[in-house]
Amino acid sequence: MTLLRPFGARDTASRADPFTTARIKLTLLYLALITVIVVVLSFSLYSLHAGEVARSERVRREMVREREGLAELSPNVEDYLEELGRTVLIAGGLTIVVGGALSYLLAALTLRPIKRSVENEQLFFANAAHDLRTPLSVMRTEAEVALRSRTFGVSEARRALTSSLEEIGRMSTMVEQMLDLARRRSGAPGQRRFGPVDIGALVGAAASRMGRLASDKGVDLRVEAVAPARIHGDEGAVQRAVVNVLENAITYTPSGGTITVVVKHQGGHVVVSVQDTGIGIAPQDLPRITDPFHRGDQARRAHAGGAGLGLTIVKATMDYHRGTLQASSRPGQGTTISLHFPAA
Repeated sequence: MTLLRPFGARDTASRADPFTTARIKLTLLYLALITVIVVVLSFSLYSLHAGEVARSERVRREMVREREGLAELSPNVEDYLEELGRTVLIAGGLTIVVGGALSYLLAALTLRPIKRSVENEQLFFANAAHDLRTPLSVMRTEAEVALRSRTFGVSEARRALTSSLEEIGRMSTMVEQMLDLARRRSGAPGQRRFGPVDIGALVGAAASRMGRLASDKGVDLRVEAVAPARIHGDEGAVQRAVVNVLENAITYTPSGGTITVVVKHQGGHVVVSVQDTGIGIAPQDLPRITDPFHRGDQARRAHAGGAGLGLTIVKATMDYHRGTLQASSRPGQGTTISLHFPAA
């Protein structure tokens, strides 16, 4: 069995981690800047202080010369200036050493979000390749079995084509979701069609649209307390976000379960709450439900039929609407997903 290697992974362990190399280079850059600043400040402070001492000494000698004649530089001044130079050098050296250590830590903090972003991108491509490879493998297997069959006929061809069309549909949906996610994350102003949105009516329409799917599965989809509420947003994107949350709830709610949808005002926000009595989410998986392709534990993977991008797209939609997605869940008892939109 061929193991799926994350996109961009190194072929050999001997090659240096690019982030380690970048961290060292960034540390050296910080250290060079700190060294230049320390040297310039130390030289400037020493020069200013030594100049002040020299002026004071000249005044002293002039006064001595006027009273006693010849006046020489005080030995105490020479010792003081020498001690001052040593102090400045030691202080500057310690500052550079401490600055180097802090630079190493600061470089790590600077690169951390970039590293996390690259790792997420690699995981995204790896999971996308895996999920796209599965339907392709099914289609190939069906075609090979059909061609090898000695009794190949219309029924076998119909079965193979039907299976292939189902897998093509899965891949098309996944590609559309990936493109939608890319548009949501790009946040390009030209892609936003913001305007007043009657979210109460929108949620009611979305629930009606998903009602057939819930009914076919034996799930009771209820819409309660739909308050008149308006937000400023992209109506199409908001509708897709609500549909994705409803579809997710239906997917993970077994027959006989209930899904309750509520729209309400809360502070300066309009909240769309979708509560189900489904299988729930394990506590360790709850923070990752918006990660691309993440499906959590075995129980949720067993119920999953999509690409695992639904809540990822919802989160991206909420981000560019300056809203938030909140989730609470108890395994075996259900999940509540709440979308908080700023009220218009």
